[in-house]
Amino acid sequence: MNLIINSLLIDSPKSDSLAIRYLTSFSKCDLNLHNLIEVEQELKDPYYKYMKELGLMDYVDCYITPEEYESGIRLDIDFNYTNTIKANCISFGNTQVLINQLRIFT
Repeated sequence: MNLIINSLLIDSPKSDSLAIRYLTSFSKCDLNLHNLIEVEQELKDPYYKYMKELGLMDYVDCYITPEEYESGIRLDIDFNYTNTIKANCISFGNTQVLINQLRIFT
C-alpha cells in the first residue's frame, strides 16, 4: 500500500524536517507503506534536491504527479480523495495524531 504525501506539506513553513523524516520512517519500516511524494512534474528535480539536502530521501520511494493516479492513503491539505488524512503541516505537534490515523487506515 502507498502513502501519498502532498508536496505542500513538505515545504510548508510550519512543517519540521525531522518530523517528516520520522513520519516517513515509521510508515515505511513499521507499517510497510511505500512513501510517494505528489509534486508537479516541473518541480520534481527541485524537490529532490531540497529533500536530499535535508536528509528526507531515505524513506521516500518516488515522486508522482497529480495526473498519475496512485491508490493508497493520502496525507494532504484538503479532502480531494478518499482515504485522505488532512493536515496543515507535519510537525512534532501532530506527528502522533498522524501516525494513529495511518494505523487506522492500514
